[in-house]
This record gives sequence, C-alpha cells and structure tokens, in this order.
Amino acid sequence: MRRRQVLAALGTATVTSVAGCSAIQTKLGMRTDRLGDVTLANSIEDRFEVSIEVLREGTLVYQASHQLSPGSEQERPQYTINEWGENSAARKWTVRAKIPQSEWRDATIDAAVGSEDECYSVSVITGDWPETPLLVLLGGCEPENS
Repeated sequence: MRRRQVLAALGTATVTSVAGCSAIQTKLGMRTDRLGDVTLANSIEDRFEVSIEVLREGTLVYQASHQLSPGSEQERPQYTINEWGENSAARKWTVRAKIPQSEWRDATIDAAVGSEDECYSVSVITGDWPETPLLVLLGGCEPENS
C-alpha cells in the first residue's frame, strides 16, 4: 500500500515538472487564461445604464452598474474595469452585461480551448443596431511592459 502512495506522489511531481505542456494541463484542468480589462463604451447619443457581472470559475468577483454618458461612433465615453488584476488567471471567466432594454449578454473565456495560455479583454458596447442594443465582445490584451 505504501508503494502505491510513493508512486502516486512521484507521478504528481512528474506532472508538475511538465506543467508547460498545454495538452497535459488542459486534460488535468490546470491551464488558465487571464482576464485583462473590461471596457464599457457608448456609441450613441443617449445615456445608458449598464449592469456588469464578472464571474471567475462561477464565483461572482465583480458586480456594478455604470452610467454611460452620451457618445458617438467616433468618440465613446468609457469605463475601464480591472478589479481582479492581482488575480487574473483562471480556467473560466464569464463577463455578463445588460442594459434596461436588453437581456443579459455574455462572453466566456474557457482555458480548456486553445493551445496556450492567453490573455483576453472584453468590450461592452451600447449601440443602435437592429439585432441588439448591447454587444459583449472578446479581444486580446495589450502586451505588458515588464
């Protein structure tokens, strides 16, 4: 029985030493992606209240409502949110947004998809579109200057 415990411990140490291999990380649920900034923008001439929720692996880590000033397609008043900046890595992120005239819209970052750890940003944009007055779009992060 003790021999099995030793072999199990060695197997765990071996998996940890090859943690750079994304295929193994994905299968074991170890891969993570980072959530960068969530930006709120208004592209029309009306004020909007936007409600935002950010979930990290199913747990609510940010919830607020923001009043967006009137904007235009050329100039969009914006808020940038990054309350999770110190702890931005997770296997799954969900950013949800809604305005009073819409249902909740969301974007999900799932680290099980893709070949390497990545960083994502999310843009929440209000607009006068026939399909929906609110878009929640994934994008990439700006490179960090370290």
